[in-house]
Amino acid sequence: MSLRDSVLGGLSWSLASRVGTQAFQFVFQIILARLLTPQEFGVVGMLLIFIGFAQTLADCGLSSALVYDQNATDSQFSTVFWLQVAAGAILSATFFAGAPLFASFYDTPALEPLSQLVAPIFLLQALGQTHSALLSKNFRFKQMAVVSVSSTFGSGAIAVILAKLDYGVWALAWQALITTIITTGLLWFQSRWVPSLLFNRADAIRLGKYGIYLLGHASLNYWLRNADKLAIGRFLGAHDLGIYSRAYSLMLLPLNNISAVMGQVMFPALARLQSDADRFRSAYVSATRMIALVSFPLMIGVASLCEPLILFLLGDKWSEVIPVLQILSFVGLIQSVVFPVGWIFTALGKTKDQFYLSIFLSLIFILLVGAGIFYGIVGIALGYACWTVISGWLNLYIAGRYVALPVTTVVVSLVRILGMALVMGALVFGVDQTVFAGSPTLLRLSCGAFIGATSYVAMCLLSKDATFYELSGYLSARLNLLKRISR
Repeated sequence: MSLRDSVLGGLSWSLASRVGTQAFQFVFQIILARLLTPQEFGVVGMLLIFIGFAQTLADCGLSSALVYDQNATDSQFSTVFWLQVAAGAILSATFFAGAPLFASFYDTPALEPLSQLVAPIFLLQALGQTHSALLSKNFRFKQMAVVSVSSTFGSGAIAVILAKLDYGVWALAWQALITTIITTGLLWFQSRWVPSLLFNRADAIRLGKYGIYLLGHASLNYWLRNADKLAIGRFLGAHDLGIYSRAYSLMLLPLNNISAVMGQVMFPALARLQSDADRFRSAYVSATRMIALVSFPLMIGVASLCEPLILFLLGDKWSEVIPVLQILSFVGLIQSVVFPVGWIFTALGKTKDQFYLSIFLSLIFILLVGAGIFYGIVGIALGYACWTVISGWLNLYIAGRYVALPVTTVVVSLVRILGMALVMGALVFGVDQTVFAGSPTLLRLSCGAFIGATSYVAMCLLSKDATFYELSGYLSARLNLLKRISR
């Protein structure tokens, strides 16, 4: 099978995985938001900040190192497996012992037993990370789709049952733990790979040189994406954190469904093109435009219909989410096309430069978020938006130098798509605030979505946008393939 066919097949399964995973996750989160309060979501949100960071450390950047190394052997996979298990075990023990510190930091006693409950997550996750890298390296995205969808559905269903039984915040904690248990179990079953009792010190050092800078970048980048929530939880309280986290997670839905899908497939694909600069550059620009074609109208559409969207999905008690989500929607728009820059750093082995850039951006982030906190969660969202613009330009500039791709070239390639999305957003917002003002939220939402979709597609057709026709042709080909298979 050619690389192109592998990428297209991988994208199909990766997209199916994301659609299924995010659909279940979205539905379960809406149900849980109706059953629980912003305060309860905020308490678990405090804990999830540290869980996410520890999960980043557990990987040690070694999974990407295995994908990057085109000649990785079974010995190297086994070496990485035992390194990750050791890291996971240390993190689980540390997290359990540090539970009182989390409760003290936030002045929230309930965090101590909650932290102890979820402490095994890191060891459990480490047991499946090498298996996930193996599936990704071999473009076995169908198996990864089964894992992702199954774990999301299983843990979400159990969390809803627990919430209905009045377990409150514990339902959310159990959801996080059960997700990891199901994921690791299915990764072992799908990969059918069993690690050997081997540990090669030379392999560990060589892969570690790649992974250590990636780990440093991932760690800094994690806090760049979560320091705002850490500050809100510490200084503004659980209620404000619950509101902000809900806005942030809704912003991430389109971002995760598009950029992350492409990234899961494009990283191993670009790693194979690391010695062919022209094909590498062409594939990167094409993928970025394809992401923008879908993410730009989605993010601007969310900002335009934010009020009816939140009132319909979450209810009046979550109305404070509206202004925050409107700001974060534009953050998501920028991040969707900056996210692929990471493919260049990792596929070309430039993780050291990526790490140093993260250090500089961390300082800017602290200054902007620190200034914004005096104006509440809206001020923090505005500070985050300003940082996103600065970060986006610097990432594009530095990564572009490796493949002779100026920032202006990337920006110009996206101007038409952005223009069409902005026109669509203005139309949707204007009609919603005039024609449908005072109408039921479901009517406002459905009519706005219809107007937005039809107007955007019409502009793509009238402008004869090449990326639109490329994506349409790809989707048509995949649908025809599925029809033939079903027969």
